[in-house]
Amino acid sequence: MKKNEGVIIQSVMRALKILQCFRGNTEELGILEISDCINLSKSTTYGLVNTLKTTGFLEQNINNKKYRLGIELFELGNLVQSRMDLRDEAKPFCRMLSEKYNTTVHLAVFHGGDVIYVDKLINNDLQIVSSQVGMRTPMYCTGVGKGILAYLGDGYLEKYIFSRPLKKLTNNTITTREELVEELKNVREKGYAVDDEEIEMGLRCIAAPIFNNKDYPIAAISISASYRKIQDDMIDTIAKDVKYFAQKISERMGCNAN
Repeated sequence: MKKNEGVIIQSVMRALKILQCFRGNTEELGILEISDCINLSKSTTYGLVNTLKTTGFLEQNINNKKYRLGIELFELGNLVQSRMDLRDEAKPFCRMLSEKYNTTVHLAVFHGGDVIYVDKLINNDLQIVSSQVGMRTPMYCTGVGKGILAYLGDGYLEKYIFSRPLKKLTNNTITTREELVEELKNVREKGYAVDDEEIEMGLRCIAAPIFNNKDYPIAAISISASYRKIQDDMIDTIAKDVKYFAQKISERMGCNAN
């Protein structure tokens, strides 16, 4: 199919229409009900439904064999909602942090083992190629990623981080389970994470997590600058400010400061 807005993939369109069948008060649907909804044969419908189930967009009730919307949609929906609120609440604090140190500040959320940059304030002449708004990067080799990972628990690590190779992006990238586990332990103890040229040579980042009203990490902010600009003896001082502003944003997101 081809329309004015570009190429339309028919199978993708059909899968999306299946998800739309669950709008309203319909919690569970059987194959016959779904096939009637999208006006396709049961066999074609089953193939599409099974694909959606395999990828987590649908779940099957083992008792009645009917289908319902899956956790993947819940996570994506939460990601969109939190991103929309988060950017507005975080913007003034990120701006203050950026102006204080005359450097770049990132705001990032996460999904499926990656961080997604949702805002970036540039206040220096350093060209950071590894981050643009909308870009995804691995959590294990970024300050914002490690800042969030430290509080997500073993289940998340096993499913999204250790289930695939930790690729070496620079000479400083952490590439073993043991190193990363120890690194995340240090992050929890200090309350902040440092990226020492782990994703881009010459770049150092200091990050701290942002929590919601359930004390669950939903995002992180970071200061990013050249290795020469953030020297070793400056890390603790800068980290104190990054943690402070991350806490202020957390409070705006409903986290109890106590």
